[in-house]
Amino acid sequence: MWAITFSADDRRALAHDRYHHPDPRVQRKMEVLWLKSHGLGHDAIATYADVSRRTVQRYLEEYLEGGLSRLRCCRGHQPQSALAEHRDSLEEYFLEHPPRSAKQAQAVIEQQTGVRRGLTQVRHFLKDQLGLRWRKTGAIPVPPKKTVEEHARDQAVFLREKLEPRLKQARRGRRQVYFVDAAHFVFAPFLGFLWCAARLFVRAASGRKRYNVLGAMDAVTRRLIRVTNHDYINAESVCALLRAVAEVGVGLPITLVLDNARYQKCAVVQALAESLKIELLYLPGYSPNLNLIERLWRFLRKQSLDSMYYEDFSRFTAAIDRCLDDLPTAHKGEMETLLTHRFQTFGDVPLLAA
Repeated sequence: MWAITFSADDRRALAHDRYHHPDPRVQRKMEVLWLKSHGLGHDAIATYADVSRRTVQRYLEEYLEGGLSRLRCCRGHQPQSALAEHRDSLEEYFLEHPPRSAKQAQAVIEQQTGVRRGLTQVRHFLKDQLGLRWRKTGAIPVPPKKTVEEHARDQAVFLREKLEPRLKQARRGRRQVYFVDAAHFVFAPFLGFLWCAARLFVRAASGRKRYNVLGAMDAVTRRLIRVTNHDYINAESVCALLRAVAEVGVGLPITLVLDNARYQKCAVVQALAESLKIELLYLPGYSPNLNLIERLWRFLRKQSLDSMYYEDFSRFTAAIDRCLDDLPTAHKGEMETLLTHRFQTFGDVPLLAA
């Protein structure tokens, strides 16, 4: 075994560069020297550093010849991709025209550069060279007679002038704010994603029974008040919810934030709300992103329905009720993260060109 003496400065440099040098090849060299500085034999160093014994000897020879500066010089061959010279033009094109598949990107690259690459190479180029990612597109609900910009401005005004002031009062304990919405769960397969070796199938339940849940969720305590049935949600259901909310009132002003469904905006509902001294704050049209309870329905579906089979309707409804009952206990931490008072707005999102 070679006897090599390492200075204190070299030891500190080895300890640092084995993790923090920008070149991974230099990191490996420093790891070998660091192990050597602790008196390990060449066979042990080769095992721990996952290199050959001859590589260990070569690194030590380089150190003896030129010190750490020699080890930091990597002259390895770096092949240049034929697409490198076209990187800027391809990046500009793909940012303007996002490809829908690697195969489509492959055809565009060949058409624009004359260079044909395999699909795996194309994926690596899109990801590593252009910084693109395979992302699912998102939808923006927009009224038919408005542009995205106009709709975003209307939502921003609603947030600033109506919703945020009431939420601020609620956080200070001066008002109760509830977000209201109905979810309609059909007794049928809710397909989701699974980590599995082969594609799995979920048995489809027969019939089209439906479990309707009309909920009012407290924006601060996250308490859920709900009315359920197996038929349909109507003005009578909303009135029942209003009475239930009024019963648990603590003497503070109450605001219900809800959408513009007809059964929630009819004269019967508005008259009852006025008699119960409950303010009805209607969201701008096409604004599910401003209704906090929408996040709860997505969580419930993923938690209890996606890729799950229930033998009968009673077990199906029991699973939904169990999830909702567990919100303040088993799912408390998830609710604190999910139901924050930060809302998705669309004032500056990138839009897919027509």
